[in-house]
Amino acid sequence: MTSIATASFVLDKWETQATDEAAGTEFTRVAIAKTFTGAVEGTSTVELLTASNATSRAYVAFERFDVSVDGRKGAFVLHHSADDTGQTLKILTGSGSGELTGISGTANIEIDGEDHTLTLTYEL
Repeated sequence: MTSIATASFVLDKWETQATDEAAGTEFTRVAIAKTFTGAVEGTSTVELLTASNATSRAYVAFERFDVSVDGRKGAFVLHHSADDTGQTLKILTGSGSGELTGISGTANIEIDGEDHTLTLTYEL
């Protein structure tokens, strides 16, 4: 059965780790930390790599969650992939642990000014 869990989150850390530019495209590596409240409760850490130039930009990231989802405690990894055409957020198969072992699904992030919301669509 598919379930949906929604949470607000804040960015606790956004640190640029490295930047490199060659042939008009800049790579930036960023370390991020987040805190979630709501149906997803806990923290995450993110390793993010961006690429941008005069005409486009994209990013890939892996986000490790240490949370409870609808009251089930555990961890999992969310794989991010985005470019100018859209964003895909998918739970990495086999990454669930604790009471989240076997979790699968997708996520969506919405940002409205200072408000950040995660919607997790998952199966356990």
